Amino acid sequence: MARKLKTASYLFIFVVASLILKPVSALFGFGSGGDKVPQKSSKYGCVSWRQTGNCDPDGPREENGDSDCGAVVRNGRSGYCECIWGGKTSRVPCRHADFRCHTACANEIKSLEVSEDMKWIENTVWNWNNWRDVTFASNNVFQAPTADCEAGECSWTAKDGLVYIMWGNAGLHTVAAPSKDVKKISGIRYDGEPLSAAFVRKLNPEETEESDDYYALLGLDPEATDSEIRKSYRKLSRELHPDKYSGSDREEAEQKFIKIQKAYEVLKDEETRMVYDTGGIEAVEAINNEQGDGGGMDPFSMFFGGGGGGRKNRGHTAKAQVGVSLEDMYNGNEQEVQYDRRVVCRNCKKITAKNKERCSKCGACPPEVKMVQRNMGGFLVQQQEQVPSKEKCMNAPTTLNLVIEKGMSSGAELVFERMGEQTPGQIPGDVVIVLEQKPHASFSRTGNDLKTTVHISLKEALTGVTHTFSHLDGREMKVETQPGEIISPLQVMKLQGEGMPVHEVPSQYGDMFLEFDVHFPKTLNPSQVAKLRELLPDE
Repeated sequence: MARKLKTASYLFIFVVASLILKPVSALFGFGSGGDKVPQKSSKYGCVSWRQTGNCDPDGPREENGDSDCGAVVRNGRSGYCECIWGGKTSRVPCRHADFRCHTACANEIKSLEVSEDMKWIENTVWNWNNWRDVTFASNNVFQAPTADCEAGECSWTAKDGLVYIMWGNAGLHTVAAPSKDVKKISGIRYDGEPLSAAFVRKLNPEETEESDDYYALLGLDPEATDSEIRKSYRKLSRELHPDKYSGSDREEAEQKFIKIQKAYEVLKDEETRMVYDTGGIEAVEAINNEQGDGGGMDPFSMFFGGGGGGRKNRGHTAKAQVGVSLEDMYNGNEQEVQYDRRVVCRNCKKITAKNKERCSKCGACPPEVKMVQRNMGGFLVQQQEQVPSKEKCMNAPTTLNLVIEKGMSSGAELVFERMGEQTPGQIPGDVVIVLEQKPHASFSRTGNDLKTTVHISLKEALTGVTHTFSHLDGREMKVETQPGEIISPLQVMKLQGEGMPVHEVPSQYGDMFLEFDVHFPKTLNPSQVAKLRELLPDE
C-alpha cells in the first residue's frame, strides 16, 4: 500500500513538473510535437548584420564587425543580413550602396519562395484574431483590410512549418502551421503579442486570377473610340477564331476568343462601358445579376443611385475657360488642355503581384451612393445611402483635344462627356471648355466682323495712301486711295467679305472695317503755314 502511494506521489510530481515546465508557447497552441516555435524578433525579422572578411560575403566571419539591424551598413563592409527565417539577404562585397538590414529582411519576404510543404496555405482565407478575414494570396501577397496591405505593402512566405507575415508598418507576425489539416493557426507578433487565425475557406480558381483588363484584351487605350473598339474586335476575332487552330492551340484560342467576346460586349455599349470604367467588371456583373433577378426596377438606375426611370446619379459638370487666339478662331486649329482628375483604378480591390505596380499609386475613393432596401413597419422601403467604397482611386493626368472650328467665338462651349472626376457607382459629369478669345494686337472682333486701325499721316490723308497689312491667315492686304481723295480722321473703310468666317457656314464671311487714325503734326513753321494758306481753300 505504501509502495502504491509512493508511486502515485512520483506520478503526481511528474505531472505537475510537466505542466510547470511546459513551454509557454504551447499554451498558445503551437510548439508541441517537435514543431518549430515562433520566436520574438526585431520588428522586421532581422537578427543582425554579419560581417565577413576579404571583401567577400562568403569570406571568414568577423564577429567584431557585426552590428544591429537598424545600423547603416556603409560602403567598405562586406557580409550579409541574417533574418529570423534563416535567410542571408543583401550579401554584399565591400563596394555597395548604404543600407539597413531591417529593410533588407522586410523586403526579402516579398520574393522568398514558399517551400513545397507549405504550399497548401497559398490562396487560403483565415479569420484573424476574431476580427476580419485575411488572405494568403499567391506571389507572396498578403491581403488584409488595413491601409498598409491595401497599398500593397504586406507580404508573406512560409517554410519549415512556420508562416512569416510582413504586415507593413505593423512588422513581422509569425504563426505555426504544421500541416494542411489544421483549422487554426497560432503565433506571435515580433514583440511577443499572441495571435491566432481560424481557417475560413480556400479561394475559388476564379478568385485567384486577376480580372483581365478589357481594353488591354482588345489592344486599346481607355480613350478608344467606338469605331476603334469595333475595328480591333473584328481583327482579333478573325485572328483568334478557334476554327483556325487545332489541338492544344485550339483550346487556348477558344479561351482567348471568349475573353475578347466578353470584353467587346461590355465596351461596345455606351452605358455598360461607362459602368466598367468607373467600377470594373464587378460593377457590370452586379447590374447583370440585378437584371436577371427582375423585379420591375431599372437595375442600371439602382446601381447609380436612381430609381425606376429616374435621373441617374451623375457627377457635377465642370466648366473651365481656355484662351484661344483670334488666328485660331479664323483658321481653325486643335489645342490640347491637360488637367488632373480622379479616376477609378480598375481591378485594384485586391493587391496582387500582377497589379501591385499599377495599383500602388491608388488610394481611397469617395463614398458611393447606392440604393438600399430597409424594412420599415412591415413595408419595404428603398432609399439612398452613402456607403464606403471598396474601389481604389487616383489622380491621373488627362488630356483633352480641343477642336476649334472656323468662326468660333468667345463663349463657345466644347463639351467632353463623362470626362469629369470619377466616383465608383456614379456616372462621371461632363467637362465643358468655354472658349475665350485672347486680345489681338491688330484686330478686334464684333460678331463676324473685324475692325482694325490704320495710322496715316496728314499728308497721306490729303494726297492719297497706300497701306499694307497682314490678315489673320497670313495674306498681305493692300489698301489704296486715289490722289485727291481726302480721308477724314476716324473715317471708316469697309472691306466686304474680309471678316471672320461664319461658324458652321465657312463659305460665308463677315466684313472688315478699317478706321483711319490721322496723325497731325505738332507744330508748323511760318513758311509751312504760308504755303498751306495759299494751297487750301478758306472753306
